[in-house]
Amino acid sequence: MEKNVEKVPRDRLLFKEFITSLIALSVLSWAALIFTAPLSAPGGELTPAGVAVQAPWIFVGLQVLLQYFHPLWGGVVLPLMAVAFLVLLPLEERLPGSSRRVSTILFILILISAITLTLYGFFMEFY
Repeated sequence: MEKNVEKVPRDRLLFKEFITSLIALSVLSWAALIFTAPLSAPGGELTPAGVAVQAPWIFVGLQVLLQYFHPLWGGVVLPLMAVAFLVLLPLEERLPGSSRRVSTILFILILISAITLTLYGFFMEFY
């Protein structure tokens, strides 16, 4: 069976990507202007004893990993394994006998674990 693949000219594709990136940049810029970031006191000031320091939301999952694992595993090995898998994911189709189902399941597991760790770390701040 022959696949009919329509090739998009490079100029049109580049233009669409440029317009999409401009739209994304403008939406994120407006969101940054409207919503203030919940930042704590500057690092030079002393924080009261017993107050836990919370990382920005994008690093909360990593902070949770560091609470439960050795710093080498939670801060270096596990995040590097996840990033390496995501980088090598597009090359998976070229391997002989590769199964798209396995890579899809692994991608979904990485995504769910990242979301779960971030939400867990965020909501544990309030307890």
